Amino acid sequence: MIGDVIREREATVDVDRGLFLLRYASGAVSGPSPIALVRPAAGSEPFVEILSAPGVVNGFVSAPGECVVIRAEKPARINLQIKGQGTDGSLDATFRIEPLAGIGSSSASPPATRVDDASGRGSAFKLVAHVARRGDIAVDPGVWIAGPEAPAAIEGVGVHGALPAGVGIEIQPLVGTNPPRWLDWAPSGAFVGTRGRALPLVGLRLRLVGERTGQHELSADALFLGSPIVSKRGPEVELQGPVGRDPLVGLRLALAAVAAGAKEQDFAGHGPVLAETEIVDRQKEPRIRLFRASAGGPNSPGA
Repeated sequence: MIGDVIREREATVDVDRGLFLLRYASGAVSGPSPIALVRPAAGSEPFVEILSAPGVVNGFVSAPGECVVIRAEKPARINLQIKGQGTDGSLDATFRIEPLAGIGSSSASPPATRVDDASGRGSAFKLVAHVARRGDIAVDPGVWIAGPEAPAAIEGVGVHGALPAGVGIEIQPLVGTNPPRWLDWAPSGAFVGTRGRALPLVGLRLRLVGERTGQHELSADALFLGSPIVSKRGPEVELQGPVGRDPLVGLRLALAAVAAGAKEQDFAGHGPVLAETEIVDRQKEPRIRLFRASAGGPNSPGA
């Protein structure tokens, strides 16, 4: 059933003390999806238990939809090994890790994303959005507005508060008119979009501006109605659903420092609701993606 496995990738996942569900969310777009083996990482074996369904080898997941339960007596690391099927088997796979309610108090309060400027002071900007039937909501970097746990149409957004010296964030919204229309770019501190007109955003562009933009990059996650989460990272990002008309029902934004001479890494910060881990094979572009869900509320200040 598995075939000849000759290609594989690995990812390491940090978990807090508690009980978690690791679900195989999606696999290859075409051809057989990879299989996965979930095991405690070296040093974590004595206090981590991996449980699978009866009749299945513990830690083995063979297809999207399957899952395992992770029981950790204290903070630990989990090894996720992805194996392609066949000579050209894809390594693309998406997983979601969810803390089970009431277990693991520390997993509900992950640290907020912070960025230090040259003076050593952290940036304190807020992402502000007008959400249908909820009004204006302001959150810290790395925290979802609406999002997977409580999706709702976002009609306008803005970035307010202190950013690192020499850095600004400009935003260009795609408003859900008929047809959708891109508005002009707006600077930090401005509100873009609408309020109370039942016109959700269906797309968003963000870019860094200023003399020190090369020292930072944006990390953005967006959820469009009926679509998977869109995650982008870089000095300029564009967020849009697959058909370009789906309402934006969740948004998360963070600003990350780029270390001089650092090797490229595709690891997003562990935000309060979801975090994504991606490993890229530069020859065939397979990806392992992990989304981390929090036990906290959708707009809780603290995958």
